[in-house]
Amino acid sequence: STSTTTGKQIIRGKLRALPSSSNNNYNRGNANNKSKANAFVTCDRGLLVRDVVIQNDVDRNRALDGDFVFVELLDDDDGGEVVNNDEDQKQRSKDVTMGEFMDQLNLNDDEISDSCRAEMESDGDIQEEEEEGGRWHDDEVQMKLWDPVLNLRKKSKKQNSNVEGGDNISNEANGERQYSGRVICIVPTSGAGGQQASEFKPEDESYKKQIPKRTIVGTLSRLPDGNRYLLVPNNKCLPRFMCPAGTKEVEEEGKDDANADEIVEKSRMLYQAEYVFGSWSSMSKWPPCTNVRKLCGSCNVEDETNALLVENGVDHGDFPAAVLRDVDKAVKSGRFLENNKSSDGAVEKDMGWKPTEEMCRGRRDYRNHRIFTIDPTTAKDLDDALHVTPLPDGRVEIGVHIADVSHFIQSGSAVDQEALRRATTVYLVNDVIPMLPRPLCEIACSLNENVERLAFSVVWRMNLDGTLSKKGRKGKNKPKAEDEIWYGRTVIKSCARLDYATAQNIIDGKVATGEPQADETFWPKSRQPTGGHTIDQVAADVRLMHKVAMARRQLRFGNGALALNGIKLAFQLEDDGETPKLCAPYPIRDSNRLIEEYMLLANYFVAQRLITHAHGRALLRNHSPPIELGMQSVVDVSKEALNFDIDTTSSSTLQASLSRLSRECDDELVVQCITESLMTPMKPAEYIAAGELAEEDWHHFALNIPYYTHFTSPIRRYPDVIVHRLLQATIDDNVDEFPQNQGEIHSAAGHCNDKRMAAKKAQERSDRVFLSLYLKKNPITSTLGVCLSVGEKTFTVFVPKLGASIKVFVQEHEDCFETNAYTDDGGKRHIVISPKTDAVPGMQQSDDDTEPSWKSLNIGVFTKLEVACTCKARPPIDVRVKVVGPWKE
Repeated sequence: STSTTTGKQIIRGKLRALPSSSNNNYNRGNANNKSKANAFVTCDRGLLVRDVVIQNDVDRNRALDGDFVFVELLDDDDGGEVVNNDEDQKQRSKDVTMGEFMDQLNLNDDEISDSCRAEMESDGDIQEEEEEGGRWHDDEVQMKLWDPVLNLRKKSKKQNSNVEGGDNISNEANGERQYSGRVICIVPTSGAGGQQASEFKPEDESYKKQIPKRTIVGTLSRLPDGNRYLLVPNNKCLPRFMCPAGTKEVEEEGKDDANADEIVEKSRMLYQAEYVFGSWSSMSKWPPCTNVRKLCGSCNVEDETNALLVENGVDHGDFPAAVLRDVDKAVKSGRFLENNKSSDGAVEKDMGWKPTEEMCRGRRDYRNHRIFTIDPTTAKDLDDALHVTPLPDGRVEIGVHIADVSHFIQSGSAVDQEALRRATTVYLVNDVIPMLPRPLCEIACSLNENVERLAFSVVWRMNLDGTLSKKGRKGKNKPKAEDEIWYGRTVIKSCARLDYATAQNIIDGKVATGEPQADETFWPKSRQPTGGHTIDQVAADVRLMHKVAMARRQLRFGNGALALNGIKLAFQLEDDGETPKLCAPYPIRDSNRLIEEYMLLANYFVAQRLITHAHGRALLRNHSPPIELGMQSVVDVSKEALNFDIDTTSSSTLQASLSRLSRECDDELVVQCITESLMTPMKPAEYIAAGELAEEDWHHFALNIPYYTHFTSPIRRYPDVIVHRLLQATIDDNVDEFPQNQGEIHSAAGHCNDKRMAAKKAQERSDRVFLSLYLKKNPITSTLGVCLSVGEKTFTVFVPKLGASIKVFVQEHEDCFETNAYTDDGGKRHIVISPKTDAVPGMQQSDDDTEPSWKSLNIGVFTKLEVACTCKARPPIDVRVKVVGPWKE
């Protein structure tokens, strides 16, 4: 936190813009419109509990969704008010260079206003929070479940408060003020390319040599004058962009030679352009874009996949030659040719890999242990394996063995830099964009069955009831040697590659129940154990692990863990690998949950080790509490519509409320809709360096634990690679020599957060593309939809059959219905629709066939609707939902 020379308080954070309600029209004339907020900024340095509200476009000052911005907090006298004065608007939205901005800052902490210090940094407040939140060691069940070494402060309800949205920008709920503010400087994100301006050396203008840019994907829209075009982004949180003079739609080129069908096809084109940061003048209504060019067509898998990769910045392309040379050098010594039989019985030579004696030296040898993997059926990059060993004292030893990726990737090498740039593997419906080249992710690192592999392992002991071993003490707080959690590098040899379906068959007793030979319908031959291990032994291990995991899972959710699992669709494709022929919810089985429980524990143990040994450098994954106002909206709706109270005080009370709702409510759909609504205000978990945040902010809200990290998937997540390196440094006792300091680790974590979010958006977009194409071929003329929220000109409908929430536009129904939107006395929005004629598609007629069976429908939250689901014809492709009428049970 800093202040300007005028005494105004300054914070920095990422701006999140709300989707436009006017088709991406960034309207600079609504400065006095205080009916709803425009955007929000979360302070990235932890000094403000609540998001800062950006009330209108003038205060937003040309910042785009996702930009890092400096925001000047408004005083009570300002109150977010904007004087309707041209000079005032010019002054506030003027172009500010980094140098000018830094000149205004006062970095002397002594100058921070007393009121801000009292609100943000008061020792008295911290003491009150500690008393209210307590400490983790005070929770007896948590001690049994997690046995945390560190007795950290719990995050209190007061600290949890986080409001986004609403009209009252000076809300004093729970004693924490929510500020409004105005953007005074924009700092391009690291993902924008180019060099970044220095906050502390404004005279250094070398960053100007490579100006950061942002790629925009969308469609062209001709302005009324017919001479210029706007680029309308697919991302509804972005404004429209003014294209350069001379820009033409593809359909105009060769129009005379094209037939009607070709012109229609050309009108489905998607375009790509670049926005140069800082190029939007304060006098321009729209930001300019450059290098506008045709990207691809639309409404087919290849083009839509190309577009979503470009739009989300994950179109990584092939691996550079230097990266492939690094990989070849890393795996070369372990390569060998092996004989494999093809489907027709012919012997083929394949390139295999095994560790050399030199690689195995100094590692704990687990090659003779009964270790196996459980993964999705089609998985190729197997990065985790497990073992379980019953102990004489009635406990079990659990081992989690993770691919030792960091052995092959030297810090700072070409492959390391490329892995950091990509940061994560991107999983699409029909393709995988890997973080690492195939020789690593599918061969040398993948923990395939019946081959030796290098691993990084965590081994611990626990009780059959799912709790951790109570440590016997020798002297002062010292656990017995056998109760110590062991971390270290290993060499393993997996005996079986199980998939979730096979593991579930074992758990359900469909196979391996004493029969001399397993039924291959339930346990395929290719997935049966090798290396002298029997199916009965592996089956016994799976069932024992399941027993312990389910007991632990029940305890976790009884003590505050939260699960808001939406429906994930799975697609079965035709032989062409593109056309979806089947669409169904992806099943989550106990076999999935079994793996989850042990991966959670391994990640938790590693986080604890890093905090105690790597201190501020520890790379953690925290999860902040949800946005309180969004949660309160769901609470209010639940009370009004169902007369059911949801307690959102903590993850524990929220999960208890959902469990009680499931027991007391006969309508499973209601529970589904409440769960879907609660997912909206949830914040994403993020990677951080521990030293950059206060200890209570390490907390993971959904898991309800004091700290957590990611250790178990280094093949597909770069943060796990850093965690492996840090963990080895704690074992070698050379953390001080680690090549990255705390700030550099936090910066890398921020980049990984951005890339993970981009990958998530790409994956969700891929799902939506394939769902749209499925509906294009298999339209749904009538199904149930439930309204989740109502806006001014739109409402969101949850379609259980698709497991998706779709925004419905009132404008698209004007041909069939008269519409009227209003707000009731309680402040709740409604949209009333009435059929214009008797010929509404899908509407049933009464017996005399002269009057429709319904005359009007009042759409509010939880209103059940009969809807039709089809594919939107023009780009960008999407699911289109139209209301048919009221739902009839």
